[in-house]
Amino acid sequence: MVSGQVSRRTLLYLNVAVAAVAVAGIVVGLTLDTRTMPRQHKPFAEKPPVPTGLPAPYGPRIVAAFQSWPVGSIDAMQRLGLEFQGEGCRSKLVEPSPCAGAIVHYYRGIALLFAGYPGDAQTALEMAKRFGRNTVIQGKADVLLHPAFFQPPSGPSYPVFVPIRKNPLLVEGARLQEAGHQVSAAAVYAKAARAAPDDDEAQVAAAVALFDEDNLTPAFSHLGPLVKRFPKSQVVRYYLGLLLAWTAQSDEAVKQFKKTVELGPTTELGKSAIGFLQGLAKPAAG
Repeated sequence: MVSGQVSRRTLLYLNVAVAAVAVAGIVVGLTLDTRTMPRQHKPFAEKPPVPTGLPAPYGPRIVAAFQSWPVGSIDAMQRLGLEFQGEGCRSKLVEPSPCAGAIVHYYRGIALLFAGYPGDAQTALEMAKRFGRNTVIQGKADVLLHPAFFQPPSGPSYPVFVPIRKNPLLVEGARLQEAGHQVSAAAVYAKAARAAPDDDEAQVAAAVALFDEDNLTPAFSHLGPLVKRFPKSQVVRYYLGLLLAWTAQSDEAVKQFKKTVELGPTTELGKSAIGFLQGLAKPAAG
């Protein structure tokens, strides 16, 4: 087992995330589904939470718009959006923090959601995801854009790979994923996978880091074939189950978690899979 702060945090995150999927199902705080929601203006009854810790010069303007809700809020956020229409984050790895454009359009999307404009909110959140590539905003926007998938209550917005065996590249990739640098993590994991083509953990990590809720094909197309390549690998079965659960494919997820348990019920992954299956068997609250 890899020791250290990163491993402990990611293992705790993994167990909490899986338990949350199993017990709570899909928890949607904000609904974004233009196929089922009416297009007419229908604001939420509650006010959006006021963001904190946003840097100047745009941060105070966002905070003021949310504090005065709903008086002038949407107009203020739309004006901000126009100012940052072409403000994308740099594509270099690693982006230390979300850039102004990503943050502005993310909060503009939230404001539009609460104001009852799901179509406009979707456009704003798509811009936030694009501008916030390789930052935490990429994942946060993706979560709101796909309410049918698992909604993490806290922590990383995407599934994080947790290395079991000691591998510096995989540990570094996990750290990057935790920080929201999904693109950077994918590059590090791909390097590990090239260096060790017969290492099941490195191959799984490379697949997990390709996870994108707009396009599930890359992650699953890389992860699925590993079942045949590594038929006795618990890590392959576990992460296939995790990604299936994350994307609301619960029946298939259960099959993979059962296979995970069969391959070792006393390991960390085996115990986590058992927790998932036990949680799924509990009656839903309420």
